[in-house]
Amino acid sequence: MKIEVIVEAQPLAFIRRQSPDARKRLRAAIHAVERGDSFPDALDDDLEGFYKLRVENYRLILQHESGDTAPLFKVVFAERRSVVYELFRQIVGLE
Repeated sequence: MKIEVIVEAQPLAFIRRQSPDARKRLRAAIHAVERGDSFPDALDDDLEGFYKLRVENYRLILQHESGDTAPLFKVVFAERRSVVYELFRQIVGLE
């Protein structure tokens, strides 16, 4: 099943700042979701409604929306695992 994935500005800039190997792994993870080979894990508690995609020491935060022709995920935030949830909670106004 084909899934549409849109990468917003912050995660795109984050991916571009990473080393070539990390960029390759992050992009490969996004493409795996597009192909339907991988599916993000749902977050819970105060981040319910968002999903995470684990890529080694990185996390991509996604939001699911209904697409016109295919399921749609938006990559809305990306950061290192150690700080991603704290920073994302600040951005969405939970802290």
